[in-house]
Amino acid sequence: MLSLIASALIVLTGPAPGADRVDPPEQAAAAALQEMHAAAAGSDAEAWAERLAPDMVWIGNETSERWNREGFLALAAPIFARGEGWVYAARERHVTLAPDPCACVAWFDEVLDSTTYGTARGEGVLVREGADWRVYRYALSYPIPNDLAEGMTAEIRAFEAATPVIDAPGEVTDAPEALAAAAVLDALHKAAALADGAAYFDLFAPDAVYIGTDVSERWSVAEFRAYADPYFARGRGWTYTPRSRSLSMVPLECRCVIWFDEALDSASYGTSRGTGVVVRGEDGRWRVALYALTFPIPNALARDMTARIRAAAE
Repeated sequence: MLSLIASALIVLTGPAPGADRVDPPEQAAAAALQEMHAAAAGSDAEAWAERLAPDMVWIGNETSERWNREGFLALAAPIFARGEGWVYAARERHVTLAPDPCACVAWFDEVLDSTTYGTARGEGVLVREGADWRVYRYALSYPIPNDLAEGMTAEIRAFEAATPVIDAPGEVTDAPEALAAAAVLDALHKAAALADGAAYFDLFAPDAVYIGTDVSERWSVAEFRAYADPYFARGRGWTYTPRSRSLSMVPLECRCVIWFDEALDSASYGTSRGTGVVVRGEDGRWRVALYALTFPIPNALARDMTARIRAAAE
């Protein structure tokens, strides 16, 4: 059985790797993301498409937004033709190699600066095809600071009550591995609602990362436990109920990595979304290796809300 996580690396924005040296897989994967963002910023449709895997899925900020490669290329084509590419520059990037000796899959999370929307965040999976790394899954969001979350999520709930946002249909699979991963996510939400800290944290891989809705919240399991245990000790859990979920078997021979994205309902915050990775470890158990929680902002509200978020940060 393979080790749970082969390696992990934090990669910060910097110059592209030199052609005269061979970079570790994590760095090469990070460079592919850098190239993708640079191509989009330059409206270079050909270079941008080259960084997208054939079976890519791109998840936009609104829960209605879910594109396969063909659909996303069609969406982008007229924008790039007008020279109006989008600019997302990585401020921080983390890449983790999947537990397989092929060194051909990695998951990532990154903090981005957008010229239009300010701070953004992306999570996803990269796959290597030959020497080239390409994006297999990407989820984009705009993190809402904690001190604005209560007010903004109330506005989002009111908007969705008047103008419902319909979740895009995701992938459906009855593969036993996907069903096992789904059971882990269901157990995770149940344990959180019951304030059962022991059961909750037992569902995370030892080297897992939890990303909260504020851009500053990127925690190791130990850091997240230090934050959550006092709440659990007082019987104060949190309830996020999945209303839709998509699970993707990452193309590895071990069939040991699942990407997920799920739309959630919260009594406190309304619509939320979880994205991340579930992996099968050496003991055969599936555990969460990455979980990122966000409050999706409907497109009709995005420009105003992200402008207010930027203004609050100044």
